Amino acid sequence: MKKTITTLLIATVLLASCNNGGSSASANRPKTPEELKAELKQQEQMNPLQYLEANGTMKENRVQTREEGLFHAAEFSTDGYNIEGTIKNSATVARFKDVVLTIKFMSKTETVIEEKDYPFYEFYNPNSTTPFALKVYPPSAMEKFGLSVKSATAVNQ
Repeated sequence: MKKTITTLLIATVLLASCNNGGSSASANRPKTPEELKAELKQQEQMNPLQYLEANGTMKENRVQTREEGLFHAAEFSTDGYNIEGTIKNSATVARFKDVVLTIKFMSKTETVIEEKDYPFYEFYNPNSTTPFALKVYPPSAMEKFGLSVKSATAVNQ
């Protein structure tokens, strides 16, 4: 019985040393630039929200309702608001598409009154900034708004 246990112990040690020798040689081999680029791309594609960022400004959409006349000035009314901004992709190699922006309309106390999602069916190349424009109709109690990227899809090319 002792002989069997000793034989198994020696066999285990020999196998372990053989496996370590083989894997350490491949572990010490430096990765090629193509391998590094593929690893980086995979990492970036798995975390699109880490690399996509949105910002913008909101302005009243003023529409002329009455032309200027001899005895009166032109009149305007508000027809919603225009949000203009950019979506920035700071990834080094990953390309994204179909970004969904979430816009939060907030009160004076920064309580979220309403939240809406807006998809943009565009491609967002690495290290690029893409402009966008939206026309929105926020709630009347809105004092502030916030923009954030909710989701995006990685492009496998």
